[in-house]
Amino acid sequence: MEGPGLGSQCRNHSHGPHPPGFGRHGICASESKELAKVREALPLIEDSSNCDIVKATQYGIFERCKELVEAGYDVRQPDKENVSLLHWAAINNRLDLVKFYISKGAVVDQLGGDLNSTPLHWAIRQGHLPMVILLLQYGADPTLIDGEGFSSIHLAVLFQHMPIIAYLISKGQSVNMTDLNGQTPLMLSAHKVLGPEPTGFLLKFNPSLNVVDKIHQNTPLHWAVAAGNVNAVDKLLEASSSLDIRNVKGETPLDIALQNKNRLIIHMLKTEAKMRANKKFRLWRWLQKCELFLLLMLSVITMWAVGYILDFNSDSWLLKGCLLLTLFFLTSLFPRFLVGYKSLVYLPAVFLLSSIFWIFVTWFILFFPHLAGTPFYFAFLLSIIAFLYFFYKTWATDPGFTKVSEEERKTNIITLAETGCLDFRTFCTSCLIRKPLRSLHCHVCNSCVARYDQHCLWTGRCIGFGNHRYYIFFLFFLSIVCDWIIYESFIYCFSGPDLPRENQLAEAEQAYETDIVPQEDPIQPWAHTEPRRFLSVWLLRLSEALCRGLDVTIHHGLPPSKGEGSSFRMKKSNPRLSL
Repeated sequence: MEGPGLGSQCRNHSHGPHPPGFGRHGICASESKELAKVREALPLIEDSSNCDIVKATQYGIFERCKELVEAGYDVRQPDKENVSLLHWAAINNRLDLVKFYISKGAVVDQLGGDLNSTPLHWAIRQGHLPMVILLLQYGADPTLIDGEGFSSIHLAVLFQHMPIIAYLISKGQSVNMTDLNGQTPLMLSAHKVLGPEPTGFLLKFNPSLNVVDKIHQNTPLHWAVAAGNVNAVDKLLEASSSLDIRNVKGETPLDIALQNKNRLIIHMLKTEAKMRANKKFRLWRWLQKCELFLLLMLSVITMWAVGYILDFNSDSWLLKGCLLLTLFFLTSLFPRFLVGYKSLVYLPAVFLLSSIFWIFVTWFILFFPHLAGTPFYFAFLLSIIAFLYFFYKTWATDPGFTKVSEEERKTNIITLAETGCLDFRTFCTSCLIRKPLRSLHCHVCNSCVARYDQHCLWTGRCIGFGNHRYYIFFLFFLSIVCDWIIYESFIYCFSGPDLPRENQLAEAEQAYETDIVPQEDPIQPWAHTEPRRFLSVWLLRLSEALCRGLDVTIHHGLPPSKGEGSSFRMKKSNPRLSL
């Protein structure tokens, strides 16, 4: 998105050739030699000895500029467009010329151009982070307002230069600084820049959410709603912006949305207002604390209900199908109204635990009577206990979340910026920290994880340096539990729980010859009935599905080799998976 004044200030000026790598983000020190070679190889002009000092500055011809300045040219003298040499050097990222001109008496905060801007303003518009750092080191004032009423941080927000925003705030510029109209950077971002950034980026620096501007008395949420900026509205609601503040016209954000007839934003605001109203009730707060437990109970009951419906004493599959559809409809209503969106990421883990629960119950009901006291019984029991233990350790252990204080964040940003490495390869714009070795940012956990492997759906937790070993044992014992239940399901389906297969055939032949119907066991009436056989087959298929999921995730659990985690191995094998 182009900010105001770009056409009048930048398009009419010749910036000269720019080497690759200069622009929105800084460059790493390891690339400086290559960029220097590229800069030297760029075609400049045929005869630099006759060009004037403005063109020499634009093209970075240091020797020609030095020659003209030493011949008596005043570096503070503006050209016919009221632009000084320092402006031209700043907008073209000529660091050596800026140092030279300042040493010769150039005013670092000299105003010039159609927008009455300083060299720092020009450098920020072009996204030249190294130039911004240099000018601030020479005493440039980032709080000065240009002809459009914007300060340095407002321009960085308008042109979406996140590294410059981070550096300015870390150097002490207030995130709540107002422009000529009383707008903060957050208001400007919500109103002028469509999309999640830099609104989400600014929110990480804890700006004031409910401050109002001077003229319209609008909050950042008012401005986002007025602009129809859905992403910004979502970010501000997530940050708990007020819904009740009224502007100078007495309008709330919802009133503005109703005037603009933006149905999506109206729905978002009404839903958020309803959720905040529900939080006032003690029952609702208690339900939120017990969300995971309620999800687990719902999953356990749903699995039981599915088995009960399939085992229902009826030959009508239409009736069973209708009952299953009703069950799934009722089940889907519970998470929608009583469980928060963030807790839904634990659904696979809850499904896994409820499956293991019913496997455990089925083992004791169907298989325990003829396995009690045998090695199989103790082996299965130990497998279940080990599985639950390592599941808990995988879930409860810190996978390697990177934690730093506010001061450490700002210190790291300044250090990275001034060493030329404040870019997205070494800096996480979500956590505002320098990325540890082999780390990635998990968008589910909203944190960088050291030695990131994956975000495991079955545990609802990231797998990293801290819990990787527990995850390996979790997968191992999960496979053993599934193997045990598959084995016993086969034995039960094809041999029966009490008698060997040969004895069952002999008993059936004798009953046929004597015309006597064998009586069911009064203690175990289910032992020779087909519905129970069907239930065990269904359980077998469920275990097989778990094993298939295990096959998909097992390669993630392989120990990292040659300094690579599974996420890095996947990106090498499939380039389309790369971030």
